[in-house]
Amino acid sequence: MSPMECHPLLDHLARPALETWEGYRAAGGGKAFERAVRHSTPEAVRADIQASGLKGRGGSAFPTGEKMEAVARASGFPRYVVMNGEEGGPGGFKDRFLLEGSPYLILEGLLLAGYASGATQGLCVVRRSAPEAQRRLRQAVEGLRAAGWLGANILGTGFTFEVSVEIGAGVFCCGEETALLESVQGRRGYPRPRPPYPSEKGFRDCPTLVVNVETLANLPLIIDRGPEWFRSIGRADDPGTRLWGVSGHVRKPGVYEAPIGTPLAEVLAQAGGPREGERLAAVLPGGAVSAFLPAEALETPLAADTLAAHGGCLGSGAIIAFSDRCCFVQVAQRLAAFFEQESCGKCTPCREGTKKLREVLESVSSARRKNGGEPRRGVGREVPPPRPGELLPLLIETLARSSACGLGRAAGTAIGSALRLFPEEFAAHFQRHECPKRICWS
Repeated sequence: MSPMECHPLLDHLARPALETWEGYRAAGGGKAFERAVRHSTPEAVRADIQASGLKGRGGSAFPTGEKMEAVARASGFPRYVVMNGEEGGPGGFKDRFLLEGSPYLILEGLLLAGYASGATQGLCVVRRSAPEAQRRLRQAVEGLRAAGWLGANILGTGFTFEVSVEIGAGVFCCGEETALLESVQGRRGYPRPRPPYPSEKGFRDCPTLVVNVETLANLPLIIDRGPEWFRSIGRADDPGTRLWGVSGHVRKPGVYEAPIGTPLAEVLAQAGGPREGERLAAVLPGGAVSAFLPAEALETPLAADTLAAHGGCLGSGAIIAFSDRCCFVQVAQRLAAFFEQESCGKCTPCREGTKKLREVLESVSSARRKNGGEPRRGVGREVPPPRPGELLPLLIETLARSSACGLGRAAGTAIGSALRLFPEEFAAHFQRHECPKRICWS
């Protein structure tokens, strides 16, 4: 099967009436959990997940089977499974697409995760800005309960599991699992120091398995079709497919699916390629936390190691394309403003560093305004422009080395790569107060 033909999740989502229990069952849904809970054991389910090689689809790419095993071995009770639907950031929408398209698939994955890890309670945390996903998930929870698939002694097997739908804080930093757990307990979404890990001390200080939406969607497919099927797709060290939310300057923005290791150019081709009359100048393959890949690197396989060689990452599956008509200084300004806004403020390097990063990038605009719309030449300039080759890299390095969590450490990644890829644009803005693309100033 070629990479372009392998899209099990999208094939499932193409089935009709998946938002109803009857439609989901008609599409073959529920078979995996029913077989597992009636004819298998939690140990066997965990073994299948471990054998599949499934890794988290939310950004960390940690082996899902290992997380399940850690929760199952933990000594505390009760145990929880938390669905991480706190999807945010520029270009992040593939989890919402799954929740709206097949809520029962996600809930079946939650039931399997609970059975495998010995949990009795599931919490579905959905981003505040996704009301339709919240509505459909709540309806699906009630549909499961009416069918006898929630509560005590499910299907007469002795397995007990309950599910609630919670509204997330709606901030980017709460995509990190410990910050998510803090926010869902009514506290500020500050990341916790680790260890202890959530598998030992998570929700209400009990063992907790935190799983991304897309990761849960893969569990019923693996249990139904077998770990060997899953391992036959993608790469040996990172099997399976991933959903990619493609946005930006492409003809057909949307959600696409391809095996891990598929060249970035092939996924962009599925999205129709660049818009008419434009060419792609650079792409963020993993959203705002990734480095830019230049146009000449678009054949790079979408895999953790190959992207890391360019400073990029898979992230949460957000691919953002930028055409040659973009001003990358303006793009950098908006990225810096985003990270300043989304910083939780817990640690000084991130709280102050993201603010300073934005100020330095925007200072070129304020300098032009103070100089009456034109740069002043010679001695006595009121606002000497920061030199991007000196100040910005120092700020970015400080953020990366000293921030407490991944948000601060990644806040300057895309900006630093833009500085390296488009030095002439930055030099024109900071030294001559000119925009070569005539976007910032005409």
